[in-house]
Amino acid sequence: MKMKKQENQIKTTLNQISVPHSTLDAIIDDAFQGEKVRKKKWIIPVAKYTAAIVLVSILTFSSTLASPTFAKFVTQIPVIGSVFNYFVFEKAYYDAYNDLSTDIGIVEESNGIEMIIDQAIYDGNIVTLSFIIRSEGDFGSLPNFGSIPIVQGQVFSNTGYDVEYEKGVGYVGIMRLAMFEENRETVNILWEPKSISSDNKTVKGNWTFKFSLKEIPKINIPINQEVSNNGITVRLIDAIKTDINFSINYSQLIDTKLIDSSEYVEAELFAVDNIGNEYEVPYNGGKGIVGSASREDILWNATIHGLDKEATSITFYPFAHVSNSRVDFDPITVNLK
Repeated sequence: MKMKKQENQIKTTLNQISVPHSTLDAIIDDAFQGEKVRKKKWIIPVAKYTAAIVLVSILTFSSTLASPTFAKFVTQIPVIGSVFNYFVFEKAYYDAYNDLSTDIGIVEESNGIEMIIDQAIYDGNIVTLSFIIRSEGDFGSLPNFGSIPIVQGQVFSNTGYDVEYEKGVGYVGIMRLAMFEENRETVNILWEPKSISSDNKTVKGNWTFKFSLKEIPKINIPINQEVSNNGITVRLIDAIKTDINFSINYSQLIDTKLIDSSEYVEAELFAVDNIGNEYEVPYNGGKGIVGSASREDILWNATIHGLDKEATSITFYPFAHVSNSRVDFDPITVNLK
């Protein structure tokens, strides 16, 4: 049943691509029945800086699934305006990104490398953009950039990206930029990568991308509920719900009388909706709370991808790592409608 659902999602996504239905059906059947190849790429873990208490997390959208026949078919997808389509086969929720994104279409060439910002979308909390790198050089499985994008003079608190190489196309990628400033209706993005590198080569260049994005329609959901255990309080503050993401702000507050100042504390969430779907809730990063008594008092932002549109409520199960031990908390249920 699950495999059939995935097949139907893929057919829906591709119904505007000019390929005969018989050919499309055969390709999809072969893709699901053939040998599955799964790749996973991790960049770097979360780094916590206790001076400014700024957390930077490089996240990736891993686990690409394809067969040789499927990979051959992917190169038939028109490149410009369709980078999100390369990833919709991995995770169906990227279909909504493709539908709601803004076409950017900025092309910059320097030192033999052509970079393209294809599409982008802003949900009020996260900017997600798709890009293409065309070069005769080999930058391995994960090219690195000399500089990350900034928004209105503010460097993003957290940046992560995933890249796949497609023969005949180049590197296609999706970059996610999480913000911790106040929500804005419009954001201005500036990206000057400065260099593209791999383990054994670096190419410097002058690529400059400037564009603006308006936030897509969203629903603000106030929560303001908290649970405590073993000297730690986890407070769910509020959330933003859109057609592509469910982003939640939450905090961890530490009782310094019960937890030694040298201990490392990190609160996370797991969620289950009223239909029974389970969700990982990866955090986008966090920042210290100004004027707090503990350096481990942190404001986190996390995102659920692919939230079931039929769900009317979702229950969060907070848990925290305190050095080498785990602390679990009572659940908190949030109404979505």
